[in-house]
Amino acid sequence: MAFEYPFYFLRHGETEWNRTHRTQGQYDSQLNETGHAQALRAAEMLKGEPIERIVASPLSRARHTAEAVAEHHDVALSFDDRLMECHLGDHQGEPHGPWLAQYWEGRYDPPNGETYREFCERVWSALRRTVALGPNTLIVAHGGLWKAASEYVDMEPNLIPLPNAVPIHVTPEDGRWHQRLL
Repeated sequence: MAFEYPFYFLRHGETEWNRTHRTQGQYDSQLNETGHAQALRAAEMLKGEPIERIVASPLSRARHTAEAVAEHHDVALSFDDRLMECHLGDHQGEPHGPWLAQYWEGRYDPPNGETYREFCERVWSALRRTVALGPNTLIVAHGGLWKAASEYVDMEPNLIPLPNAVPIHVTPEDGRWHQRLL
């Protein structure tokens, strides 16, 4: 199934663990003060966009970012566990290490976590299902999801790593995702 509708993607606002380079994965770290301000700024940026629904990761950092946007839109807000960040097993909570780059290259499987391939397959399935709900869906999730999606589609321009709380509009066309920063 091809992606037939344009959609929006928003990575959550900054957390203290983003700032200090700790491995979050599926740990439920909270937005820090900067992250709250970023979420509010993203909500303002999306205020005039024709968002028809918001689907988010249930992790607090994505949930709170999505809730900030939802305050400006009279649309349904739902959560999908499949939009959670990768599960990095025993490394969650640790400082970033050399293993992390190897994980993103598919060359390292974290103990008690999900492989990069498993993560990519979960993400691609979740994105396809979510975008199929209709045009102008806003997905609020994690930077790792955008990296995983890039394994399946060419992105123009390449926005990886995706910055915190910078909304993008995506237009799928002929196996490519044309991305526009808002």
